[in-house]
Parts: sequence; C-alpha cells; structure tokens
Amino acid sequence: METLAISVRGMSCGGCEQRVREVLLRLDGVQAAVPEHIADEVEVTFDPAKVDLARIREAIVAAGFAA
Repeated sequence: METLAISVRGMSCGGCEQRVREVLLRLDGVQAAVPEHIADEVEVTFDPAKVDLARIREAIVAAGFAA
C-alpha cells in the first residue's frame, strides 16, 4: 500500500469532503481516503498495482473538483 496527500481545490465543506471520499472509495485499490477541505487536500491510501495516481485524479475531477 502507498499513501499520498493530493491537493484538491474546490472543497468548501464537509459535504464536499464526503463526495471526494465516496468517489475515491469506489475505485478498486483505494483502501482509505481522508479529505480535509480546510487544507485543500485528500490523503489517499491505495494499492498501486490496482490503481494509479492518474486514475485517482480523474475521479476527483469527475466529481467536480480540481486535483
């Protein structure tokens, strides 16, 4: 497993954090996602053999945020 902090712009509340968490946890290989709207980032724990950083960023963008 690998853990990275990814910058996410556009989160402004707990609801935004929940949306980011939900879309990331749907990805096969993502074990945990801890978004923080005040810090403008999400900490993601994932299996790099199953999902890569590009796919994680795509999911964040598809949810309406900038990564």
